[in-house]
Amino acid sequence: MTAPAPSLGVVVPALNAAGTLAATLESLGLAMQVGAEVIVVDGGSTDSTIAIAQGQGVRVEHCGGGMYAALNHGFGSLRSDWLTWINADDLLYADKLLSRLQRAGNADVIYGPVDFIDIAGRFVHSWTSASPADLLPLYRAGYSPLLQQGTLFRRQVFEHIGGFDETYRFVGDAEFWWRALEARKSFHRCTHPPVAAFRLHGGQLSQRYAGPMRAEHDRMVGAHGGRRRSLRSWLALCRFRGRNLPSYLVRCLRRRDLEGGVRLPGSYDVVRELE
Repeated sequence: MTAPAPSLGVVVPALNAAGTLAATLESLGLAMQVGAEVIVVDGGSTDSTIAIAQGQGVRVEHCGGGMYAALNHGFGSLRSDWLTWINADDLLYADKLLSRLQRAGNADVIYGPVDFIDIAGRFVHSWTSASPADLLPLYRAGYSPLLQQGTLFRRQVFEHIGGFDETYRFVGDAEFWWRALEARKSFHRCTHPPVAAFRLHGGQLSQRYAGPMRAEHDRMVGAHGGRRRSLRSWLALCRFRGRNLPSYLVRCLRRRDLEGGVRLPGSYDVVRELE
């Protein structure tokens, strides 16, 4: 007898995401066809975000209080074995995500590379996560070596570590992974293929609130015992940055693009249409 496929639940937190939400939900179409639970948690949109979600047959819940309150609310309302979330301007490659889920084995958390795409959805570069052995040393040294897009985790992880800390506005996902590592949850990295795409545009929180985000990150590091730098963390950082040198170059060019210093193909100033 064939074992039943693991169930999957996806939360899409959204706030005035009418410009990108349709594409995000369309990327989840295959997953929904095979029974994945998908829920949009709206934070009080005043545009057509809710109508777009309902028009695609997706359940909508309402929750104020920010991103991590929305995630706690959404995951608390799902009953799936495996959970993930995707921002309302990013994409999931549903076929590859489902294939990865079938190979989960005994892992508690599965993660891997993430594509970068521009505002028009065109591929820019792939970002490689650190190896499982390097994650905790890098967090302790003050770095965030894992992107959440395409990262799957068991419901028991969410329940055991108590969900997301809602006192954070920007870095609650990094703090969630850090607590999971400290709780000795098993992390497995898939090196290929990417299962998600992170959309680059000037309206992102990382662009609009870079200073407050850095301050909050420092607060998170302090709450977990401060920066603990060692030879192990230095070697881990060298490996991590070495794998991502092309990505760092793209980020530098993108910053200059947004500042008007250079114009990349597929100029990012179309972001005005999303605001």
